[in-house]
Amino acid sequence: MRKIKGIISLILIFTITAGCTNTAGSKAGDENKKTIEIMDAAAHTVKVPHNPQKVAVFDPAQIDNMDALELGDRVIATASSHLPQYLNKYSEIDVAGTLHEIDLEVAMATEPELAIVATRSASSFEELVKFIPTLDFSLTKTSTFESITYNFLELSKIFEKEKEAQIILDEIENEKNKLAQTAEKSELTALMLMYNEGSLSVFGKDSRFNHVYEDFGFEPADDSIEASKHGMEISYEYLIQKNPDVIFVLDRTAAISDNTDTSIPSSSFEENPLIEETKAYKNHQIIYLTPDAWYLSNGGVQAYRQMITDVGTAFE
Repeated sequence: MRKIKGIISLILIFTITAGCTNTAGSKAGDENKKTIEIMDAAAHTVKVPHNPQKVAVFDPAQIDNMDALELGDRVIATASSHLPQYLNKYSEIDVAGTLHEIDLEVAMATEPELAIVATRSASSFEELVKFIPTLDFSLTKTSTFESITYNFLELSKIFEKEKEAQIILDEIENEKNKLAQTAEKSELTALMLMYNEGSLSVFGKDSRFNHVYEDFGFEPADDSIEASKHGMEISYEYLIQKNPDVIFVLDRTAAISDNTDTSIPSSSFEENPLIEETKAYKNHQIIYLTPDAWYLSNGGVQAYRQMITDVGTAFE
């Protein structure tokens, strides 16, 4: 019964919204009729409004991208008020449910012309698209940078911002290539590690953090890391066994914490004496990554740029 009432409410909201739009004036009406066809990362071909003024963005990485294109004023709803610090100005906009379960009634009440989902919120695509043009900009390609490039350019087409988007991507690609060349010449081995309240997991070439290896040029210290959404669980003994030259540490707890200080003291991870036996520790190559950029907004151009800066500290 609740679901039926919710659907009826959505239909009423949609009808009222449409009625209001039709009285907004002939010029605005003509503008609203313009559409552009976009193929999103999940291969959905969707006709979306040209240059929409009100966009519901249910993914922090895509808020990052809207912000980078100076379109932040168009974002009228999201699915989480917990955003990376650099996107904190968007924490006051309307929140429609959660990233994993969009509240359609709240979302539609904001009268969006377009909705964007990705990764954690992608499961809501089928429901959203029944009521509003919706795009899925998840990371779907082998290379993280390739995915970001495709999604960012498709997003820019909607708002006629292709030139601005290409300039940003060219700058990032140049920075990425310089880092990759340096890493490849160094022949340093690395492990991408997530630290979560004492537990450890590592991510390999087939993971959501594959850009450490594929884009940034580091050789994985372990080629047999199991592909898993949450990484392969490991022990401190594993780190001694693989003994990487560099350990990149992402603190998940810090990323999802409400504490405005997202940095973590080195003792949180390094308090285990076994760490002292690794090459990374001895050579001061345990590198702590910017938690919110890596965990919350992976897929955004600004986050990716921060990742390049973080990883590049291995050569400072």
